[in-house]
Parts: sequence; structure tokens; C-alpha cells
Amino acid sequence: MVVLLAAAGSLASTAASPPAHAATCGVLSSGAAPQAQAAVNKACGLLGTPYSWGGGHGATPGPSYGICDPANGAPNDCNVRGLDCSGMVRYAYYLAVGSDVINGTSRQQYQSSRAVARFNAGQGTAPLLPGDLVFFGYSASTIHHVAIYLGQGQIVEAPYSGGYVRVTSLYSHGDYYGAIRLYGGGSTTPGKYWVDTFTSAGVYASPTSTTRTGTLWAGTNYVYCRVWGRVVSNGSAYNHWWLLTDPDEGPARQYVSAYYLTRWGNDVAKDNNGVDIPNC
Repeated sequence: MVVLLAAAGSLASTAASPPAHAATCGVLSSGAAPQAQAAVNKACGLLGTPYSWGGGHGATPGPSYGICDPANGAPNDCNVRGLDCSGMVRYAYYLAVGSDVINGTSRQQYQSSRAVARFNAGQGTAPLLPGDLVFFGYSASTIHHVAIYLGQGQIVEAPYSGGYVRVTSLYSHGDYYGAIRLYGGGSTTPGKYWVDTFTSAGVYASPTSTTRTGTLWAGTNYVYCRVWGRVVSNGSAYNHWWLLTDPDEGPARQYVSAYYLTRWGNDVAKDNNGVDIPNC
């Protein structure tokens, strides 16, 4: 009985004031664009800000009174000045870059045309960089939450009604769906260049080989460098460049044709930022 009362008292005190923040909030890994790093730091400056359902969606980004919506677990949020999850993301990037670049609900933010790269849950956290926006839901149509990735599996988020902006593990949520990147850096992970491929593609041991050794899945992938090789074509589309990569299936350090890049045309081999991939 004493233990139960002590636990209840602890919960009550937590709800009454922002909790202490034991977890580190900051840029926890390298490679992110300056704008993304700035957004992380601005989000960390919001630790302890109250969650408010609908907060942060005024004409100008920033804390605002939310919506009283008992059906969504927010019976009193019209009396709370704060930020909801997407409002926090919006405000952090606004403070970082001085422009309202990512307005809308979490579902709308996931669809943003500003994304320079996209990642799915199957890729895990390996390709993620600080400042990436991570989304939660079991499908694109059921996304219900967004946070900012810090690195090392950690996120900063506005969690729920009655809570405060905090740091937690990405996998503290059981339905991580995917992520988007709003700004590509002058560099990414050292030696790696991020590209989008429009379909799953075969990989080969050399740029001249015709013996398939594995598969690179569709989506955002990294490559190391490029080599001129045999042409891959379909109709008027063609490309002679081959990109050294680590495929999803098969041995590492294989070559995939730049024909499968989503963003570029014939005989072009650039990353998602428009940077020429270096020669091997």
C-alpha cells in the first residue's frame, strides 16, 4: 500500500512540472546539413515545453493554445499553451532556418515535397542523420506522430497531452514507419553519397559483368563512387555509369547502374543533393 501511494505521488509531481532531462539532447552523430543540426539544437531548446494538441499551428510557428478534444485524449488542451508533435517540428525548423518550411500535420509533413531523401523502417536507423524527421504509424495513411532524430537511436519529441517535449528512444514507439530529410549536407556519412532508386535493381561484381550477384532495393540508398561501364537502357533512357554500393541482398561492394536513379537523366550520376558522385 505504501509503495502504491509513493508511485502515485511521483506521477502526480511529474505531471505538475516538466521532468528533469537525464538523456542527452543534441547532435549525436556526424554528417547532417548545417540547417538540420541547427534544427536539432533549437528542438533541444524546447525541452520541457508542454504538449498541447493542435499547438504550434498558428499563422506563425511557435507555442499556442491547443484544442480541447477528449476523443483524442486532450480534454484540457485548449487551456494549455504549448506544441503538439508536428508543431514542435515546425517550430524547430523555423527557428533554425528562419522560414516556415514544414507546416501541417504529421501525415502532411511526411508527404512534403521538400524532402531530399526518404527512408523506410526496414532500413533501420543506419541511414538516418540528425535533423531527419521520423514518423510513426502502420501505413502512410495512418501516420499519427513525428519527431526529430538526434543520432544514436534517440529522438526529441512532443509526446502526448499532459507531457512535455523530451528525449527518448526512437524504438520506444512500436510503429516506426519511416523518415524524411529536409536538407542534404555538404557531406553525408564520410565516403557515402545518398541516392534514390525508383525500383529494385540487380547488382554486379563489376561494371562490365552480366552475372547478377544480388539486389539493391528501391528507396534511398548509399553509394561510394562511380565507374563508366556497359550501358543499361530502356527506350530513350540510358546510363553508362555504375555505382559502387552495399546491396540489400548479396555480397557487399557491388555495382548498380545509375540508370535506376530517380532524379537524373541520361549518363548522369549525382546524389540527391545534385553533387556529382566521385570516380572510384
